Amino acid sequence: MKLRMELIRREDGITLVELLAALALSGLLVILVSTVLTTSLFAFGRVNHETELRNEAITLSSALQAKLRNAAAISSSGSSFTQFQAEVVTDALSEATQTIRFQLNGGQLLLDGVRFSDETLDLTGTTFTKGPNDLLLNLKVALKNEPKVEPIYLFVSIKLIS
Repeated sequence: MKLRMELIRREDGITLVELLAALALSGLLVILVSTVLTTSLFAFGRVNHETELRNEAITLSSALQAKLRNAAAISSSGSSFTQFQAEVVTDALSEATQTIRFQLNGGQLLLDGVRFSDETLDLTGTTFTKGPNDLLLNLKVALKNEPKVEPIYLFVSIKLIS
């Protein structure tokens, strides 16, 4: 009889307490995994935007250097300015020059009235400074649609030919 009672009392299954404990632990595990996943996705997006901004800033700086590589003279008003004209030598033998005009307007850089910088960039805070034999570009480059991405500051010196 005792053996029969042991067989009846023995249950193969889980209790309600065990089920609730398993659900609580799996819920904590899901929260932990989702937190790690969302944090890494946000970090990836931020790094991606920072890389895009750095590449755009370097491209803009290189394009400005290429345009002003043969600049012989800079005319501006004041020592620190947001617009200037450059006399660029187009033919070294005949000493022919071309006047090009740069202007910062509403965070965009214009070359002879046409947008020179990428439309996704905001150059508000950029200034130009004329030294005795050079032009200093103080570029503050930010992304328009990503205010959380810190702007990049580039300082470029372009030597004037004499």
